[in-house]
Amino acid sequence: MDLPENMLHTLQEFVGSNNIHPVLSRAPGRIEVLGNHTDYNGGLVLAATIDRFVWILGVSSTEVHLHSMDYDATFSFSPSDVPKYDKPDWTEYAKGIYWALNRRKHNPSGITAVIHGNVPQGSGLSSSAAFEVSLTNLVAQLDSLDLSPKAAAMISFEAERVYCMVSCGVMDQFTSQLGKNNSLLGINCQNLQVRHVPISPDIKFVVVDSMISRAAGDALNERRRECQQALRILNEAGWDIGTLSDIDPSQLDILDDVLDDKLSKRVEHVVKENSRVRNGIVAIQHNDLEEFGKIMIRSHTSSRDLYEVSHPKLDLLVDLTTRHQGVLGARMTGAGFGGAVLCMVKSNSVSKFMSYIQKRYESETGKIPTTLECMIPGGVQTKQL
Repeated sequence: MDLPENMLHTLQEFVGSNNIHPVLSRAPGRIEVLGNHTDYNGGLVLAATIDRFVWILGVSSTEVHLHSMDYDATFSFSPSDVPKYDKPDWTEYAKGIYWALNRRKHNPSGITAVIHGNVPQGSGLSSSAAFEVSLTNLVAQLDSLDLSPKAAAMISFEAERVYCMVSCGVMDQFTSQLGKNNSLLGINCQNLQVRHVPISPDIKFVVVDSMISRAAGDALNERRRECQQALRILNEAGWDIGTLSDIDPSQLDILDDVLDDKLSKRVEHVVKENSRVRNGIVAIQHNDLEEFGKIMIRSHTSSRDLYEVSHPKLDLLVDLTTRHQGVLGARMTGAGFGGAVLCMVKSNSVSKFMSYIQKRYESETGKIPTTLECMIPGGVQTKQL
């Protein structure tokens, strides 16, 4: 695990001493491979880490002092008296971590730390989760906290979901915490069981950014409320289910007797997307990459037509990318309403594909998309320097 340039020097200046022995924590971003909006519905997801990270280098101190090298911003607070949530900002995630640690009676001490990241923001690659997981693990090591990997992931999740009130599921934090090298991570978001699914070296995942930044928080919260409403109506109608993911695909035909068209579409997406995750895992295990690619495309179609969280530029990217002979599948990744498309590409076609999609997307939109070939590293790492 390499130390980014100038991090140690920046921390030494921040602390005011060269005689320090800090701890380095590094957590990756993630790609959502299958399982769109299933995590907060108690469903299945298939994700992977990417080789873009948030690094935090720090030492113990009385108060919490954090400096972002990327924003050139510094802020402080008491670890035992965390301020209330204020406004959407990177500092709130840090406060959320300490809030969650205190909520679980870990009584964390302060740290003085510097932060640097290269996870693209606004592209659906979970830069916030990478920051949360990196900070949780740094504090845990500095304080010698006895946290299991899943407990650490849950603290990171609670910081974002409960403290920051973001309508997220557990996928982002669990993937950044528990990901494994060259493997996809399957997560059952109801019982939090995970499985690692090795991926063939014959394919690579490539992220293509639509250059449309996600700005649809209200719409995403509305989708979650719609799912909660559908669950409540079904329970009142006598359906004995705890989450929408408890519905069997064979029951979809009778949804219209209970739900209106909009809510029926939301439920249908969740139920069928869970099936796509199951079938996708089987396809990867049998190295049936063509079938997996088809499942990715069906996932995007469902997110577009049933869950209605796509964007015309995402749809355009899926159409353009799947015309390339080296692409086996493509779908929107992340929350939607902008952000990026994830493509599964034959390893020997990656360079030609990235050149092709940049030219084609620019000719259609006037914008050159950024592309990212994803290596799949392991999850979070920490080490004493």
